[in-house]
Amino acid sequence: MLSRVVTAGLLLALAGCTNVKVEPVAPQYKISRLCIEENPKVVVGDFVAGVQTVLRRHGIDSQVYTAPVPANCEYRLNYTAIRSWDLSMYLSDATVRLYKGEQQIGFAHYNLTNEGGFDLSKLASVEEKMAPVINQLLGQKQ
Repeated sequence: MLSRVVTAGLLLALAGCTNVKVEPVAPQYKISRLCIEENPKVVVGDFVAGVQTVLRRHGIDSQVYTAPVPANCEYRLNYTAIRSWDLSMYLSDATVRLYKGEQQIGFAHYNLTNEGGFDLSKLASVEEKMAPVINQLLGQKQ
């Protein structure tokens, strides 16, 4: 009996759990271009590039800007991202908010419970982690 409890505990520790919460963009918003507000506090170096790659797959062109918002930005995206360390640096938490003007029209949050535990998939690229999140944000099922 004790060995089963220990085995179950080890399996739970090995299985990192990913939590994703998304409030998708309504279908009436036809986004072909958006501006991404640079967040200098984020030290996940490939975060913006990974998000931009996913956006391009949706036919959305993007440009990065430093506040204030450029006048030609109808849609804008801001983000936070946190990295953790285990063998190497990896994305463990991210929030993305999408706006039309000052109105928030979409929200997505990605989080590795317990920073991913011993599950080595936590070391996947930003693009691999954020693609399903951005897909849901933009109204596509995973």
